Amino acid sequence: MEKIDDDQDDPIKMQKAKEEEEEAIGMSERSRLISDSQVIVDVQKHTAFAIAGSQLTQRIRSKAFGCFLRQEVAYFDRSENTSGAISVRLSFDAVAVQEMAGTRLGVIFESLALTFFGIAFGCFMNWQLTFIVLIPIIAMVLLTFGEVSLRVWQGKQNDPIMGQASTLAVKVIHNMRTIKQLSVEKEILRQYSDLIYEAVRLHRMTAIPVSIAGGLYWTIDVYTVAFVYWRALILVEEKQLTSHHIIIAYRIAGSVSSAQSFFNLFDRIPTIDNGSDEGQELDDFHGDIKFDDVKFIYPTRPPSVVLNKFQLNIMPSQRVALVGGSGCGKSTTIQLLQRFYDVKEGQI
Repeated sequence: MEKIDDDQDDPIKMQKAKEEEEEAIGMSERSRLISDSQVIVDVQKHTAFAIAGSQLTQRIRSKAFGCFLRQEVAYFDRSENTSGAISVRLSFDAVAVQEMAGTRLGVIFESLALTFFGIAFGCFMNWQLTFIVLIPIIAMVLLTFGEVSLRVWQGKQNDPIMGQASTLAVKVIHNMRTIKQLSVEKEILRQYSDLIYEAVRLHRMTAIPVSIAGGLYWTIDVYTVAFVYWRALILVEEKQLTSHHIIIAYRIAGSVSSAQSFFNLFDRIPTIDNGSDEGQELDDFHGDIKFDDVKFIYPTRPPSVVLNKFQLNIMPSQRVALVGGSGCGKSTTIQLLQRFYDVKEGQI
């Protein structure tokens, strides 16, 4: 009888094993299909964000360069707006924005969506584990915010210094013959080294707090995972949770910098806007040139008064020569006539 029962059980076991095998094969096929679909979607997503980031960088550089061309001459007299500083801003700041607006932005959106979905799904499955994960997430977000704020401050302090260093290097290269003739290589090297040392000093000031924040960040991450496993094991032993309900959700932290400088540039209204269409346009005009009690001070040199109650009348077709020592205002008079600057007092 036992042999007959065994013979009857064998077909049933074989049928059950075959069904399990077919089910496993079906699940494998569905998993492969989902994986293939995920690969296609990821490629399309990263490609789209990369193209969008490149186009955004092109538009930012073009608009920024156009804004630079619109600025008045006094804007470029400032030390933070030299040719080297502007080149650095157009180059490195635009790249920094592209890094943020490209594929990294897609990763941030994906991570944010997964984080919020994970929190909502975790509350539905087990609020205790979700609460354990949520508190460290808030702490890590605060640490990340502090680190980003510190790096943004460092960038604002460091960019003018690197701009001065770049400007000095460009001037040295363009005037190498003069430097060789005057034998001032050591002085130029000292000036450049001082600028680089100042940049390194700023980096050291922020390196320690950033390192501490990074250490706390990863420490919280590791201990949170360990504590979640420990608490989940207790819940499983107390029959409040089953093993297949345990889900681990990871956090997202992003960083944003360099975009603010472009926004400030785009929002700045020049005091002398050569791209403005406002006002009356004169196709042809004739008249005298008259400087009436003109007072002028360069914006970058407030203590030095260049022109004070300056008077000058020039009739049509009259030739006038401006004669005087260096710094008396000869070039300034021409620049005011060309409206590179506006006078402080008086009229032209």
